[in-house]
Amino acid sequence: MDVGPESVLLHVLGGGREGIYSFTCPACLDDIEKRANRKIIALLVSAGVAVEDRSGHPSALRPDDAEPDPRGPLPTGPAFTQDDLIDFHFLLRDDRFLEELLGDLQADRV
Repeated sequence: MDVGPESVLLHVLGGGREGIYSFTCPACLDDIEKRANRKIIALLVSAGVAVEDRSGHPSALRPDDAEPDPRGPLPTGPAFTQDDLIDFHFLLRDDRFLEELLGDLQADRV
């Protein structure tokens, strides 16, 4: 089943530690409701799912309000897709690619 983020609504409970997400099944048109733990909430928010708190108002849970990442800001650019992952898998199996990559890394250190 393929449901886009615009078709999902996330209700956050317990200060962002748990929640419920809901959507309408495109096949049977039933309303579906599932529990969400902290990891699922983070995944849904990062995918662009609309978030509401228990009262139905927009939640304070937004990426802007999160603690700063100690590694620094996230890079900008297109999302990493499953196709990208497959391409990367095959690149890691390519000895020439790895030699070039490692050669470039060693050259940068000199």
